[in-house]
Amino acid sequence: MRTRMRKKLKLVLAVALACSAVSSPAFQTIEDVQWPDKGRFPAYPPEPPDGHNVRFSVFGGVLYDNNVFRLSDGVDPQPIIGTTNRADTIGRYGAGLKADIPVSQQHFRLDAQVERLDFSRFDVLDHTAYRADAAWKWAAGPQWGGEIGYGKRRFLASLAELQTLTKDLVTEDHAYAGAGFRFTPRWRVRAGLDSFEWDHSDPTQTTLNNRTNAGTVGLDYVTPGENSVGLQFKYSEGDYPNRQVVAGSTVDNNFKEYESSAVAHWIVTGKSVLDARLGYSMRRHDQLPQRDFDGMTGKLSYDWFVAPKTVLNFAAWREIRSIEDVSASYVLSHGWGFGPAWAPTSKLVFQAKYVRDYRDYQGDPGFVLTGAPQREDRFRGIYLAAGYAPLRNVQLSLGVERGVRDSNIFGKNYDYEAVMANVRAQF
Repeated sequence: MRTRMRKKLKLVLAVALACSAVSSPAFQTIEDVQWPDKGRFPAYPPEPPDGHNVRFSVFGGVLYDNNVFRLSDGVDPQPIIGTTNRADTIGRYGAGLKADIPVSQQHFRLDAQVERLDFSRFDVLDHTAYRADAAWKWAAGPQWGGEIGYGKRRFLASLAELQTLTKDLVTEDHAYAGAGFRFTPRWRVRAGLDSFEWDHSDPTQTTLNNRTNAGTVGLDYVTPGENSVGLQFKYSEGDYPNRQVVAGSTVDNNFKEYESSAVAHWIVTGKSVLDARLGYSMRRHDQLPQRDFDGMTGKLSYDWFVAPKTVLNFAAWREIRSIEDVSASYVLSHGWGFGPAWAPTSKLVFQAKYVRDYRDYQGDPGFVLTGAPQREDRFRGIYLAAGYAPLRNVQLSLGVERGVRDSNIFGKNYDYEAVMANVRAQF
């Protein structure tokens, strides 16, 4: 019984807390709902395999957002977006494919989705988005294991930062490989490589194009219940081929980043799960070292199963983040979030999340070259959702969202409200 409970708890992912200001359109989707049949609640074990290793799905949704471009109340929208009406209704429809095919000890996984987003008022932003990820989860005996994969996605850049009628489609490529070796039953050594590349379609955003490569090595102590504590080191290197023009000067945004940290995944009791990372990060730039970073970073997520049908998630973080779809610099993000979820039946779930995120734009070269004040944003947001599965393969969801951002830079303040509905059928 205890082993089975551990397996259930390991399936539980932290509530999807929005650790940053929500991008526009703020589409919370079916995938954001913690469906009971996925084993996310101890009261409802995951459904047994039915022999179908390949699943197709079709979905649709509609979103009403009263401030699509996240414009400040103090800004006249007419010269920016051509109208005084900031709101829009956005339709969403598409199809997906998921496959998990076991071959002996190996697993081959595919997760792909394509969707169309149509704006009622600002139809210049209509676009087709997609994502696809293929991976081989390999194993060689009881000691060796890892994963090799490649992912690609295309999405609309954050309108919350552009704040203009600009259709900038971002293409992201991600190649990755990892391996782990248990040299004793309790000790594991691991290593991984990641390569990201971002490309922007809008000519005014080409300074954001970049490639970032990263390597991680780690050593973990693993218990028979798959709890683990360990140490890891991560090295990242970012290359921006197009220099940024700031105050008449061209700026090289290439960087190197070093992170040493302790990591842990632990089932504290039969009713709680802790995931934590705490370490020290250094970021170095080839130009303008005044924006370099040295400091403590980390992230903590704690799931507390207060009852078989109820889970509370607590999260806190302090980390440096690259924001490739809106800036060639980094931000220091620190904040906290809380997210409860309750599934009164196997077909019905209610969930919420509240987040406060503080962003300091320490990597922005502008405050170094111009003497302007360093940008600081403060975001708080709340999201409420309900999910209902009237049939085994049909899911419906409703959601409401509100967010507010305060900033020390004129025009970056905003507030918004959004309402959304989604449906998905799987077969």
